[in-house]
Amino acid sequence: LLRLPGFRREERDARDKAMELLEFVSLGDKARVRFGDLSYGDQRRLEIARALAGDPRLLLLDEPAAGMNPTETAEMQALVAELKAEGLTILLIEHKLEMVMRLSDRVIVMDEGKKIAEGPGEAVRTDPKVIEAYLGHGPSGTTEQESAA
Repeated sequence: LLRLPGFRREERDARDKAMELLEFVSLGDKARVRFGDLSYGDQRRLEIARALAGDPRLLLLDEPAAGMNPTETAEMQALVAELKAEGLTILLIEHKLEMVMRLSDRVIVMDEGKKIAEGPGEAVRTDPKVIEAYLGHGPSGTTEQESAA
């Protein structure tokens, strides 16, 4: 209420940190834009900046690239890679396989709520249970993709 020097200093520090986070997620030039007026990709990056404001040690990202076009997906992937490079532990839930393979040290694949594979990305990608769960098998033992071709 009185806006004493200590309060003003805390307010300035909070504003500086917010701007630093906006710059980090490439939104510094949009600091005055309302959330609803941002593009979908920018909204997702702003949500990550908000999460980072709490200085987490672990960041849970639930399909951060869902609904994004290829350019936005690449930007999100670069942001997550940068967070990882800075030492932040990230639990990534994502259906975009290429993004998962590029970012993950260890992959866990689930099917209908059950873990069916775990390990390095390439090992998981070639696991027969994963292939069956995500490509399926037609009546003759071929995958549904082969049957459709």
